[in-house]
Amino acid sequence: MNTSSLFSELLPTPMPIARLVADVGPTLGRMPKPLPTPTTATAPLTGLPPRRSNPWQRHGTTLLAEAMTDPDLAIQKSGLNWEVRRVDMRTADTLDAVPDFSAIRRSDTGAILGVVGNGYETFQNQAMFNVIKDLAIVGRDGGMPFTIETAGSFQGGRIVWVLAHLPHLEIRIGDDEARVFMLLSNGHVGNRRLIIAPTTIRPICMNTLRMAEKQIRGNQKKSGLVGGVTIKHLPGMHLAVDEAREAFAATVRNHATTKAAWEFLASKPLTAKLKTAFLASVFGRPGPDEADRAKSLRKSREDRIEAILASPTSQVKGTKDSGLSVLHAVVEYADHDRTTRTSDGDAEEARQVSATWGSGADVKARAFDAILELTGA
Repeated sequence: MNTSSLFSELLPTPMPIARLVADVGPTLGRMPKPLPTPTTATAPLTGLPPRRSNPWQRHGTTLLAEAMTDPDLAIQKSGLNWEVRRVDMRTADTLDAVPDFSAIRRSDTGAILGVVGNGYETFQNQAMFNVIKDLAIVGRDGGMPFTIETAGSFQGGRIVWVLAHLPHLEIRIGDDEARVFMLLSNGHVGNRRLIIAPTTIRPICMNTLRMAEKQIRGNQKKSGLVGGVTIKHLPGMHLAVDEAREAFAATVRNHATTKAAWEFLASKPLTAKLKTAFLASVFGRPGPDEADRAKSLRKSREDRIEAILASPTSQVKGTKDSGLSVLHAVVEYADHDRTTRTSDGDAEEARQVSATWGSGADVKARAFDAILELTGA
């Protein structure tokens, strides 16, 4: 198969390499621009959320210069150039073999990351970066460029991830902007899969939201959030080129749906009735016998979301006081403020894992469905 033209039919128009260099070159080797500091004129008097930093940069390694377009160099710079291997298990008392299970050991530190069954297939960090290599061919031959901006791990290496920016897919409504990324994540424990998922990041508040799928035209089924390509750790799991191709195709295809959904929501005024119904749909209505602690938690959550709505991250020309602004306020709450249980004391990491793959991601999916339902999309 000629992989150099693998994705060309998925793109609106091929892009000559000269234009590719002109468009992407100025962005290489530079850190993202710092967010503007809120001024007293635009900031609310109380409850203002702090300026949001990029959690991917906080928990991973921000890549610079040639590492942004060279997956082999990126894996070195990000500290993910280690492997995992299966090791036999024995009981502690008699040293009898445990035939149906193995432990997964990290090669550089020797740490045991988890226990897996016989059918578990390992997928090395290098193989994850090899998926990026397939996409990299597009940039060399004309087409859609990319940069590997950040990569890292969570939970001591149990979860590893790469975030690749696709600069020619963005959503801009007035002064509001969202950048499009391809998130690759893999788990080295039995309950984590390999995921390739298109996602958006809104730089002003570092909100992260999966892209939308399906169309929102007429009476067709409303949009949901795309899950991307998910691969179980079973024999033969290693990604074929066709699966990487489908992940890229989904990004291009779902970009138009996401943009249409956001433009529609930005056109819908945010009324008190809509806001109340939306929050009730996402978080549930209080019952008649609501306990004092539950009431306190609900009040704290509502106050925080109100503060976000009044803050500069929501008061953006083009989307302020709209259905889209209240959606982003809940997403921002899930990404940066929502309380998340943690066993190792790293609350920030636990919140990001939850917001990307766990209960926080479920909150964001409910919010997206709810706002589309309530606005008649």
